[in-house]
Amino acid sequence: MRVLNILSGIAVLLTTLAFGHLLHRYFVGALPADVHDPAFLAGMAAGATVGIFSFIGGCLLLRRGR
Repeated sequence: MRVLNILSGIAVLLTTLAFGHLLHRYFVGALPADVHDPAFLAGMAAGATVGIFSFIGGCLLLRRGR
């Protein structure tokens, strides 16, 4: 079970890294008018919140594996 927690934690952290990269590329590629749109900013805030919770979950999986 310990190995499964460690592998799952690494997988979650790698997925979080890819998700963060996706959010960054989406933000950089957005039009200037889109960046000031409240719906766009709300979506980015929701994505950042999900990314933070995912990162915390991955760290907890790694920590419990020890």
